[in-house]
Amino acid sequence: MMHTPATATMNNELDVQSERLKMRRPTTEDADNILSSYASDPEVTKYLLFAPHKTLQDSLDFIRWSDEQWERHSFCFVIFSKADKKLIGGIALLFDDNTRDIARLGYCFAKDEWGKGYATEACKRIIDLAKESGVRKLVAPVHPDNITSIRVMEKCGFQEDPSASDTYFLPNLGQRLKLIGLSRSLSLSMPPPDMMWEA
Repeated sequence: MMHTPATATMNNELDVQSERLKMRRPTTEDADNILSSYASDPEVTKYLLFAPHKTLQDSLDFIRWSDEQWERHSFCFVIFSKADKKLIGGIALLFDDNTRDIARLGYCFAKDEWGKGYATEACKRIIDLAKESGVRKLVAPVHPDNITSIRVMEKCGFQEDPSASDTYFLPNLGQRLKLIGLSRSLSLSMPPPDMMWEA
């Protein structure tokens, strides 16, 4: 799949594009659309690490958190459909303070956009960005019941990795749970043979 190379500005902002999607750093002007598009939907946030946004301030607080991640040289994007310019989701590539070799990948999409292949497309583009950033290994903690996200990660070459598993509090379930650890070594240019999927 052809994509547009990421271009950086003086503020470390990135314009990242794939065939159908555009991803960029969120701004306060996006707060209304973040709230109405996906962040307030309990089905979208069910397995995520944040509770549904109830007010505009919740979405503004998220953008402030995103700004803090950018200051730490992590990447948090809102995702737009190129076809209609609509904000349809978010995706992040997060680094720990002590290493740039390993990064955590996470995403979510508005419910109306499920089943269109956007998650796989966005994740593959962010995998390219991770390679460009010198990441050697990507990890993705996933709830064991979140079968759709597990399949997306497998399509992107991730495999189960016990060392990437960890315990998190999931506010939407009200529980601390050990999530499945999935990971991908970026020394592999393609997923291993048993992870190849039909398009």
